[in-house]
Amino acid sequence: MSYFMRGLLCAAVLATTSASVAAEHLTVTIPLSRGTMTVPGTAQVAQALRQIPGGADVIPGEVYKTGYALGLKDALASTPGVLAEQRYAEESRLSIRGSGLSRGFHLRGISLLQDGIPFNFADGSGDFQEADLLALQHIEIYRGGQALRYGVAGLGGAINMVTPSARTMDYQSRVRVEAGSFQTLRLHADAGQTWGVADAYVSATKTNSAGYRQQTEQDNVRFNGNIGYMFSPDVETRFYVSWNDIEQEVPGALTKAQALETPTMASVTNIANDYARDIRSLRVANRTAVSLGSDSVIEFGGYVNDKTLYHPIFQAIDQESLDLGVFTRLGTIWQAGRLKSEATFGINLGRGVNNADRYINVQGNRGSLTADARQVATNYDFYGENRLFLSEGWRLVTGLQGNIAVRDYEDHLDSANNAKKTYGGLNPKLGVVWRVNPESEIYAGISRSTETPTYSELVQGAGDGFIPVKAQRAWTAEVGTRGGAKNFAWDATLYRAWLKDEMLQYTVATGIPASTFNADGTIHQGFELGASWKPFAPLTFSMIYNLNDFYFDGDMQFGDNQIAGAPPHQFRFSLRYEGGRFHLEPKVEWVPEAGWVDFANTLKADSYAVLGLKAGWEPVKNTTLFLDARNLTDERYIPTYSTVTDARTAATNVFYPGEGRALYAGFSVKF
Repeated sequence: MSYFMRGLLCAAVLATTSASVAAEHLTVTIPLSRGTMTVPGTAQVAQALRQIPGGADVIPGEVYKTGYALGLKDALASTPGVLAEQRYAEESRLSIRGSGLSRGFHLRGISLLQDGIPFNFADGSGDFQEADLLALQHIEIYRGGQALRYGVAGLGGAINMVTPSARTMDYQSRVRVEAGSFQTLRLHADAGQTWGVADAYVSATKTNSAGYRQQTEQDNVRFNGNIGYMFSPDVETRFYVSWNDIEQEVPGALTKAQALETPTMASVTNIANDYARDIRSLRVANRTAVSLGSDSVIEFGGYVNDKTLYHPIFQAIDQESLDLGVFTRLGTIWQAGRLKSEATFGINLGRGVNNADRYINVQGNRGSLTADARQVATNYDFYGENRLFLSEGWRLVTGLQGNIAVRDYEDHLDSANNAKKTYGGLNPKLGVVWRVNPESEIYAGISRSTETPTYSELVQGAGDGFIPVKAQRAWTAEVGTRGGAKNFAWDATLYRAWLKDEMLQYTVATGIPASTFNADGTIHQGFELGASWKPFAPLTFSMIYNLNDFYFDGDMQFGDNQIAGAPPHQFRFSLRYEGGRFHLEPKVEWVPEAGWVDFANTLKADSYAVLGLKAGWEPVKNTTLFLDARNLTDERYIPTYSTVTDARTAATNVFYPGEGRALYAGFSVKF
C-alpha cells in the first residue's frame, strides 16, 4: 500500500476515533486587537483567510511565546502542512508541500515576508537568522497558490511575519527574560506609544548561547521598530526599520552513527576552520494606505535591505548585498451584474545586487581570493485576484500571476563565466469556497506555480556561463474544509501537485553546498490535518498530522522512487490543562516511519518520538512565569538531513542530530 493510501487510512481512523481535533493555534482565543490600515489585527487576518479556497493559517504570537521560541520550528510546529525542523540554532529545514525539500542549506521555494514586504533575497533564496519571533504580532501561512494575495506563485507559498504597531498592542511595554540549557540567556523588551495621529513601536532582543553541539555558539542582537502617522482617517503611512548583528557558529552535518551516538560533536573541519555565519543587516521599508472611498483602498511602498555576510565554510564567503523594491496593491469592491465582487490587483518590482567574493578558508579567516563576482537579480511580478459572491454561501475565486525574472552574472576573474538569462511564467488560479454555516466552510481549488533557480543553482562550480537548470513548474489541486462545531475545530486539506523540472539537490562533498538538477516529472501529494477537541472546560486535546507522499513519476534513473527528504507521516499531539492562571501542556512529536535519505531509496533515517512539557503561571496580572522542558527522555534522534543520490556510493555525513534534554525558564512583565 502506498504512503498516500496508508496516510488516508490513518486520517480516517483519527477522524472516527477522536472526532475532529485541531491545531494548537485554532484553540487559542485570537486577540481582538484594533487593526489599522497598515497593520491589520490578528482577528481581522483570521477572518480574511476564511475567504481563501485553500490551505492558510494565522498563528498569534502569544501561542509560541508561552515557551522558548528561538526559530521557525518553534513557531510553526503546530501548523498543518509545514515541515519545519531545526538543523542548529535558528537554521532550519523549512518546506511546505515538499518545496525546496532536498536543499541542504537555507531556504528555497517559500517566500518569506515581513509586514508583507520581501524578506528573501531577490534571487529567491532565503535565510532565517534575521527573524525575531519575539517581535511579531502574528505569523500568516499561505500554502501553495494561496500566496497570490502577495503576488507569490511558488509551490510552497508564502509566510508573512507581522510586527505589531502601538495601536494593535494590548500593553504599553514588556520585559522578558529567559535562561536555560546550554548556557542560554535571552533578554527582550518592546514598547509602543501613541500621540494622537502618530504612533511608534520598538523591540530589541539579545541572545547568547553556547549551543547543544560543539561549534554552535551564538551572540545576536536584533532590533525592530515602526513609526505610523495618520494624515486623516483615510490616509495612513508607516515606516519600518530592522537592524541585526548576528554571530553564529556552524557545526556541520554528521554521519548517522555519529548523530545518534555522539550528537554533541561537530565536524573536525568545521572546528579547525571555524565555520560560521555572521550577518550585519539594515532594512528600511514603508507602507502607505489610502482609502479611495467606501469601496477601494490602494497600498504602496518600498524597501531597502543592506546586508553583509561573512560565512567561512568550505571557503570563506564574503558578500555585500543591496536589495530594493517597490510595490502597489489596489483592493476594490465592484458589481458584476447583481453579484458583488471583491478584487485585488498588484505589482511588485524588485532588484538585488550581490557582490559575491570567496577566499580560501584559513582557520576562519580570508586566505587567497578564489571568486569575485557580481550577481544581479531583477523581478517583475503582476497579479490579480477576484472573489465573486455567487450567493450568500458561495464564492468563486479567480486569479492570475505573471512574472519576469532576469539573472545577470558578472565574473570579475574570468569573463567566460559571464551569463544572463530571463525566465518568465503565467500562473492562473481557480477556486470555490462554500460557507456551510457561520463557523465552517468547504473549499477546492487549482493553481499553477513557477519557481526560478537561485544563484546557488545557476552558479555551481567550474564551467562557462550558467548551469542549464530550468525553472520549476507545477499544477496543484486541493480540496479541504476548516471550521468548528461545539467543542471541535478542524483544518484539513488534501492536495496533489504535478511538477515539471523539479529542482533537486544532492551533496557532492563534505561542507560543499549541494548541486542541483532538474527531474523530469514528479508528484507531490499529501494530507494536512490540524484539529482540536475540548472534552470539558480545563482540557484541550490538539494534534497535527501531515502525510507526505512525494515521488518520481517514471524517472529514467530513479523510476517511481520516493523523493528523499521528508518522513511519510508526522504527528504532533498536545494535551493542555488550563485552570485559572495556570496551564500545563505535555507534548509529543512522533515520526513513526522515517524518510528516505537518498533518491535511490537505500538509506533511511530512524523513526522517533520526543516528549516535551510546557507550563505557565500568572501569579499577578500582567506577570507570567513559564517553563519549557524539551526531549524529557533525552532521546537520540535525527529530525532532518541533507539528501544524496545513492547512499551506497555517496558520502553520507548529512545528518543533523536533534537536541538532547533541555530546560528553559523565564518571565514576562507587561506594563
